[in-house]
This record gives sequence, C-alpha cells and structure tokens, in this order.
Amino acid sequence: MTESITDYKRKSNKILKCALGLTVAGTLIFGLWRGFDNALAFLSAAAVSLLSLWVLARGIDILGQGRSSWLKGFGFVIRFLAYGLALSAILKVYPGYQLEVFFGIFLSILAIGLEALIESYTNART
Repeated sequence: MTESITDYKRKSNKILKCALGLTVAGTLIFGLWRGFDNALAFLSAAAVSLLSLWVLARGIDILGQGRSSWLKGFGFVIRFLAYGLALSAILKVYPGYQLEVFFGIFLSILAIGLEALIESYTNART
C-alpha cells in the first residue's frame, strides 16, 4: 500500500508541475496574442483551477494515509461553491474574456491529459 501512495504522490506532483508549466505558457501566449488583460483573465482562472487540483491532490493524500479529512461530504460542496463564486467573480471583472477564462478553468484537465500522454510515451519506449 505504501508503494501505491508513493506512486500516486509522484504522479500528482508531475501533474501539478505540468499544470504550472501550462499556466506560465498560457499566460505568455495570451499576453502576446491578445494583450495584458487577456493574460490576467487566463491567469486568474488558471489559479482557481490549480488551487482546485492542489486541494484535491492533498485531500487524496490525506485519505490515503488513513487520516480523517475535512474533504468529506459537506467539504466537497463548500469547495466547489467557493470555486464557482471565484470563477463568477473573474467573469465579472473580465466580462469579455470568456475564451481565456474557459482555457484557465480547464487547465487542470489539460494537465492531467498531457501527463497521461507523457507517461504513455515513456512507458512505450521502455
């Protein structure tokens, strides 16, 4: 069981690093392509997405260690409500930047998919 927890932590750290790299790349791309305000809109939504991914990884680490967690039941509802409010606030501050906010919100999903592709490629070569 300890090996699977260690393997999970290694993979979740890779996903978080990938997400951070995508955040930097996306901010630069939107900044150069569409301007500073667009880059800030993307960065704001990406920060919410990264926070959500990090909290989820941390919660799974806690559950994997057998400790009780505040992420059970009601905690999940509060967490998603808070993220929804944050994204709503971002759309109010940056009302014309739906494309940037969309990509920022789904940054975590893209990072998970990219890490899966990298892992598949690495495993195929060995």
